[in-house]
Amino acid sequence: MTEQVETGVRSSAVGGAVPLALSGMLGIGVLLGPAPAVAAAGPWALLGLPVALVAAICAAVTTAHQSDSYRGRGAVYACVRERVGLLPSRVGASAHLAGQVAAMAAIARVLGDFFLPSAAPQVAAAAILLVVLSATTGLRIEGGAAWLWTALSLLVIGLVALTCFAIAPVGGQPAGEAAGSAVGPFGAAGVLFVAFLGIERLTAPDGRRFTGRAIRRGAAISLGVVTAALVVMTLALAYQLGWARLALSPSPVREVLTAAAATNMRPLISVGAAVALLPVLLGALESFRSTASSLARDNELPRALGRVGSGGTPYLLDLLGGVAAVVVALVVSPVAAMSFAACALLLHYALASAGARLLLADGPAWSMRAACLGMGLSVVLAMSMPVDAMLCTVAVVVIGPLLAGGVSRRWK
Repeated sequence: MTEQVETGVRSSAVGGAVPLALSGMLGIGVLLGPAPAVAAAGPWALLGLPVALVAAICAAVTTAHQSDSYRGRGAVYACVRERVGLLPSRVGASAHLAGQVAAMAAIARVLGDFFLPSAAPQVAAAAILLVVLSATTGLRIEGGAAWLWTALSLLVIGLVALTCFAIAPVGGQPAGEAAGSAVGPFGAAGVLFVAFLGIERLTAPDGRRFTGRAIRRGAAISLGVVTAALVVMTLALAYQLGWARLALSPSPVREVLTAAAATNMRPLISVGAAVALLPVLLGALESFRSTASSLARDNELPRALGRVGSGGTPYLLDLLGGVAAVVVALVVSPVAAMSFAACALLLHYALASAGARLLLADGPAWSMRAACLGMGLSVVLAMSMPVDAMLCTVAVVVIGPLLAGGVSRRWK
């Protein structure tokens, strides 16, 4: 199947917009996110959810406007480069690429934990390479396939929640608070923001485009579904495990099935969750490809990397992102990878909102205000992430622009 960067035809079908977004959103943010969120804020973790939702809405508004003004791949990068400057565009692009690599690694590790816990890193590496191979052929999960995967994801979430609430929790849950370097509901909001990242598949797509009405309604429904899923999953896991045990859990869904004496359901739920994560992994790779292609086009990366194969995709960029994600998946835990991804991508959205603020200077007032609010929230949430995630993000946004400048021989 050949990937199309710009179809020129806009669809008004909300029924196509919703599964496109949800198939990229119902992933580690829902299945793993409650654990580090509770580690950051304890029983108050869900207070961070409205903050994360508002940040996601602002990101959706800004990326939709940028995609409408800068057609094709890398709309956000192109907007920041033109409106804010060369260095900020390099910083934002570096944060975006690194964040998507870390997100791929975290998704794949969670997939490995479900499928074969004893060899999770190896399974994660194999899953990433499988998705890269599929992506190079131009595979896109849309239409009926997207609905199928969305239904499977919701089924897995529903089964886990029903299992948790249907069985009385075992007594003797550990007390006390788990240690963590992110503090309070804002730290929880930063982690939970990961659950909404797939909205960019709808608001800034590489292929099929939708009308403004379809995007607004599709985004509203998708964000609402993910918010409800996060609330249900967090409360269900906390009911069965307790807040302290949930905060310490590296794999809360698998652990809750053991705690609820539902180990006979583990194979079914584990395989279902692993399969449901595949389109989320593909979506992260597509997002990486979009920005990387723009960098290669502008000589910020070697132009040879942007070479398009028979499937219509830049296969060398897909391979580069996949190999980087494999390395991260082999050496970094899923929670640490997800925290870094959140911090890096929040920085990316802060710069994206700055670009959108200038783009919308003469546009709709509410959209411009959304860009301003998104910029401020993204900075606050990024600064609320664990210290190691922030330090890694700083390293990326220093090294990335230096490498881009070395490749392009341009410094201003």
